[in-house]
Amino acid sequence: MAVLGGFPVLNILVVDDEDSYRLGLEMALKMSHKYVATSCDSAFAAMDELKKRAFDVIILDYNMPEMSGLDFLHWMQKEKIATPVIMLTAAGSETIAVEATRLGVYDYFRKDQIDINRLPIAVMSVHERYLYRKELHRREEEERANKGTQRDMESLKLFDNTVNSLGQFVESSLSALLKNLQRQENEILKLVSADSKNQCREVFVELRKGIEVVSTGMKSMLDLTSLVTKKMESIQGSRKPELPQSS
Repeated sequence: MAVLGGFPVLNILVVDDEDSYRLGLEMALKMSHKYVATSCDSAFAAMDELKKRAFDVIILDYNMPEMSGLDFLHWMQKEKIATPVIMLTAAGSETIAVEATRLGVYDYFRKDQIDINRLPIAVMSVHERYLYRKELHRREEEERANKGTQRDMESLKLFDNTVNSLGQFVESSLSALLKNLQRQENEILKLVSADSKNQCREVFVELRKGIEVVSTGMKSMLDLTSLVTKKMESIQGSRKPELPQSS
């Protein structure tokens, strides 16, 4: 979208090999004061323009020498140019509309029936439909992403519950192990000589340290899982997609 006289206007590309017809379309658009029109007399010239800058709408003649309008649409698809197109056809070529629509054309007119005075309105309508479809597509992509996030959340919650259950089991087992270790130490100290008691105590100290390392690691994993779950719940809660309204 361009700015003219401080007001936003649409950039329109007119592609037609008939000079008088092309200039008439360009003049009709410019007189509405809502458009900046650029005209090309061939598909190749239009390609050069599209490589240099973006346009809001393209008015494209079907029947042109060297490259037809449909071939130009195929090129646009290959180049991933999504600019909405209005196709101009000659009398008796209405069947072209089916293929043109499949290639993404938003509207088409017979050249001998087009109302030059209503052209600016038709162009604005096409641009608004394009924006609506673009927004709808964005919303659909967002909804798919949200569904993926929901599945991830469910999996994460299941993992969180599993880790918590495992954590409780491990903590309970480690606590019982420490108590048993203490009893075993007391019993062994009664049986060893005085010279061996310090060495025996050092062994049990190392065993307790190993158990504490396992316990600390389990607590860290529980805290991390809980933190990630809460963060994802917060992100999910902040997303409230709304469908756009058609104008």
